Amino acid sequence: MTFIAVLLVLGASGLVGQILLLRELLVVFSGNELSIGIVLGNWLVLEALGCFLAGRIWARSERPALAFAVCQAFFAAALPAALYAARMLRDLCGVAQGEGFGVAAMLVSSLLLLACVSAPHGALFALACRMRLSGRGGPGAGGFVYGWETLGTLAGGLILTFLLIPRFHSFRIVLALSSLNLLFCLVVLSGAARPGRSLGPACGLGALAVAALAFGPAADSVHWRSVRRQWTGHEVVLYENSVYGNVTVLQDAGQFTFLADGVPVVTAPVPDLEFVEELAHFALLAHPNPREVLVLSGGAGGLLRETLKHPAARVDYAELDPLLLAALARFPTPLTESELKDPRVVVHEVDGRLLVKTSQRRYDVILIGAPRPSNLAVNRLFTREFFALARSRLKAGGLLAFSLPGSTAFMEKNLARLNSCLLQTAAGVFGHVRPIPGDRNLFLASDSDAIVRLDAGVLARRLRERRIRTGFVGGEQLAFRLEDQWTRMLRDFLAPVRAEAGINRDFSPRAVLHDLANWNAMFSPPAARLSAWAEALTLPRLAAFLAALTLALLVFHFRVRSLSGAAVPAAIAATGFGGMVYNISLTFAFQALYGYVYLWIGLLVSVFMAGAAGASLWVGSVPPVTRVSTRRAFIALEVALVLFSAALPMTFHWLARSPLADRLLQGAFLVLCLMSGGLTGAQFPLACRLRDCGPAGLYSCDLLGGWLGGIVGGAVLLPVLGLEAACLCVALLKLCSLALTALAVPPEGAA
Repeated sequence: MTFIAVLLVLGASGLVGQILLLRELLVVFSGNELSIGIVLGNWLVLEALGCFLAGRIWARSERPALAFAVCQAFFAAALPAALYAARMLRDLCGVAQGEGFGVAAMLVSSLLLLACVSAPHGALFALACRMRLSGRGGPGAGGFVYGWETLGTLAGGLILTFLLIPRFHSFRIVLALSSLNLLFCLVVLSGAARPGRSLGPACGLGALAVAALAFGPAADSVHWRSVRRQWTGHEVVLYENSVYGNVTVLQDAGQFTFLADGVPVVTAPVPDLEFVEELAHFALLAHPNPREVLVLSGGAGGLLRETLKHPAARVDYAELDPLLLAALARFPTPLTESELKDPRVVVHEVDGRLLVKTSQRRYDVILIGAPRPSNLAVNRLFTREFFALARSRLKAGGLLAFSLPGSTAFMEKNLARLNSCLLQTAAGVFGHVRPIPGDRNLFLASDSDAIVRLDAGVLARRLRERRIRTGFVGGEQLAFRLEDQWTRMLRDFLAPVRAEAGINRDFSPRAVLHDLANWNAMFSPPAARLSAWAEALTLPRLAAFLAALTLALLVFHFRVRSLSGAAVPAAIAATGFGGMVYNISLTFAFQALYGYVYLWIGLLVSVFMAGAAGASLWVGSVPPVTRVSTRRAFIALEVALVLFSAALPMTFHWLARSPLADRLLQGAFLVLCLMSGGLTGAQFPLACRLRDCGPAGLYSCDLLGGWLGGIVGGAVLLPVLGLEAACLCVALLKLCSLALTALAVPPEGAA
């Protein structure tokens, strides 16, 4: 039981450390969920490296418990240091505030940051297997350690999601976790035949010291010191996490900047006057009598004030993250107070998309205040599915308005794709879409053709009749922005990229891809070139490549040299790849539908791992009969993975359209995580029997496959091809590994 407790702590520590660092890096990477696959993939490859090296170095060690305790102590010390370094990552990488991380920078910086944490955690797995072998022996050590460690990840995910995150900041959690690991160093050493004489007392004293830090005021001090280093040059007055993400408030010379996941969303009391005035006044002047208006995100800090200058009897305002509304109330300015306390404004502390989905109220104008779909959370307001929801909430003659970055001189190719993508997406839902070009392109969408016939004179007359005083938008600006030459210029910018821009959907976030490509073009040219190459990928091309590769391997196997020893590791690597793609796909789908994966990421990952643990323990506990039966079971799982991968896209569509209550749909996500984890985890003990070798090498193959799934699947397949096509790619990959296993692994011999 003591050894099982050690494995449970090992699994829980890895999951909690992984998720906390992932959440911190999401803030550093401006909330871009595509970094989830990169971070998880890097964690896995570093675990694989640690596992492989430990398996080689301590393969025949007579004192694995001592080596385990040393690695565990190092892990306990590295975890808080990595958390502190994550918040200093911009300074360490020389990335200025407001400058973005490209994909290449995300990949390299997160790899270096995680190395000191995930590599020793991977080494602990190999050492735990060695401890199990030295104590009990037998080929089932890998499955035993894998299963109990993964059950620990489930416990860690549940405790982190529902107990720790709502009550404590990250540093208090991490320091408490380090204290627990140092304490279990003592447990491991006390059970060893020859415990480390000097390490034991050091671990005991270290556990007490770190526990005192975790539960005393020192944790708060370290937390705030790291936050100030993260936002050097600014006074940080608020730093809190909600279920949707991180909200930070900076104060500089009386000016407040409210950030969501590191991205500025509200500035007050002096707003971005050009943005708020143009979005509000062009949209509201285009409507003859805007009495009821809905503002989704970015309303406070100017947009509401400009909206209230029109004859609106009611303005509903919803933010993607209700914590931002609480922050606005906590740090009021004359501008935000006047907006939020106006009797015509009805503030909804609920996700804006959920409000549109559940509300029965109909509006004259819907304003999307989010500046651009830079991540999946914001992209939920720019998809075909959302536009269809918004259209159903508009009155006859009503319109929806949003804006995107633009240019009247030159538009970078990916920025043109972003504009073309959302223009086509809106045009596929609404009868008419009117672009108004400028440094920020405005888009008005309606079923009424009145927006097509907009006239600057009419808008200027309405501006005078409503007695609206503005600081930027006036008669001359209206006439200038509505000149035909700008519309013709925008058409010229967008025409060459129309075919490749695509339609933005919940499960195929083309707008996020184009925005990221534009970001890379500015901040990471190598990643931009890689992104341009990746966009040439199609499902038929990938299918042809995988078929040719499989055929070449089989020809090599039968004519040149047997690949029987490589087939099982290759299948395990492919399963690791598929497991990561499943995990990220379910995470992305959850974010697209609900928007608060920031809270649920730990739960989704831990339930996936629980499925892997349960299946691994169950399969590992079944006594092997013959090699033939083991091989048959392994191939059956290969077939099951192919079928599951092919069925997942249809399941996503069913989830998106299902009339079931949200709680039931969220439960369906957990069931899918459990199933995908079970299918991937069940193969590991069977692979150990087929290979009849130590588990460290196969575990490394599993993790290396997961790394490729995170990098290639999370940063290329999912954004380029969409969730459905990415899952079909996994089906093709597993079909190839099935063919290789069935034809290259001999059935004869005892298990």
